[in-house]
Amino acid sequence: MKPVASPLPAHTCLVLGGAIAFLAGATGASASGTRVGFKDAFATARGNAFVATADNPSALYYNPAGITQLAGAQFAANIYQVAVSSDFTGPGGSASMNDDPVSVPALYATWNPSDAPWAYGVALYAPFGLETEWPAGSPLRTFALKNEQSYVTYNFTGAWQVSPEFSLGLSLTYNRVETDLNRALGFLAPNDRFRFEGDGDAIGVNLGLLWKINGRHQFGLSYSHRTKVKLKGTSSTIPLIPSEAADATFEFPEVLILGWSFRPTPAWNLEVNLDWTNWDRLKTVVINKPSGATPIPFNWESGFFYEFGATRYFSNGLNVSAGYTFTGNSTPDSTYTPAVPDGDRHFFSLGAGYHARNFSVDLAWQYADGGTRRVVGSPPSLIGATADGAYDNSINAVSLSVGMKF
Repeated sequence: MKPVASPLPAHTCLVLGGAIAFLAGATGASASGTRVGFKDAFATARGNAFVATADNPSALYYNPAGITQLAGAQFAANIYQVAVSSDFTGPGGSASMNDDPVSVPALYATWNPSDAPWAYGVALYAPFGLETEWPAGSPLRTFALKNEQSYVTYNFTGAWQVSPEFSLGLSLTYNRVETDLNRALGFLAPNDRFRFEGDGDAIGVNLGLLWKINGRHQFGLSYSHRTKVKLKGTSSTIPLIPSEAADATFEFPEVLILGWSFRPTPAWNLEVNLDWTNWDRLKTVVINKPSGATPIPFNWESGFFYEFGATRYFSNGLNVSAGYTFTGNSTPDSTYTPAVPDGDRHFFSLGAGYHARNFSVDLAWQYADGGTRRVVGSPPSLIGATADGAYDNSINAVSLSVGMKF
């Protein structure tokens, strides 16, 4: 679908353009694998149960069909500030991962002409991401040091209100991926390291459906197609091989979300979502280089987010929300890497917002308890060490969204 040349106000386009550099440098932290699913403070406060509500510009991420509900030109920005904690105890000692907060921004702009069944939008966000760092002296150094992967999506959307009850949305996406993976070799310490740096891009497609049965029941469906990205860059095996050309292909999964919103009264909105990520796509990634191929087995498993949320609206424009999300572990023990401290997690969230005629602001707090994951049977490193042991994981996050209507 070809995006409209400039349906948005000029100052909105300038804000979007000026934010590209900030977003392109942002990376996230894993929730299910490396997926970062929280893209709006109002949705986050509701446990991310939003695909059937989708009534603000972040619908460009959650459900593109939802933008037919938005009148005129609208703009929204979100910042998701997240800190991931992982503490390891195993046969070789103990270590704690760097838990400094990471910022994951998102930007959205929509336009719906008066009395028209069509709506358009553009967005920038990061649906996947990774930033973890274990100490150089950690017993896990041969598995993970500092690892980063940024996945930035440029979204161009068109939506059609087929009838007052039914809307469809289609997004074309340009996805830019940058990766920097590091681990120690283990037998040439202290300055030994294997590193792969690369970047690449891919085109993707997202689909959305919104069905308003009546004033109380509404269903939403969102589908994001998989992307396969060939990363080209360099590999270093220090001190043996300082640098050489290298490439690797990563496959990112499709995501399918189904949601039901129930409004027993106009003052309440309850929603439940089933959110599936097909991590079965990620098998073994091979880093190709002149000195010899280096396979990295992942063999991740598909996982679900189970999302529940409730919002109470007040007549003065205020709202309060609460939510719960459960996400299952997608990384099996047999290929476990501490670079991705994945595990079963229970997310609890609270939030509040104020929505005026031309301005809105929402704030959410989120905590995820990952309990203790005990890894047994992980693959050995070059020196025979394993990542077996106990990992105590948790996530703390806050999200702030600001919206404007023109």
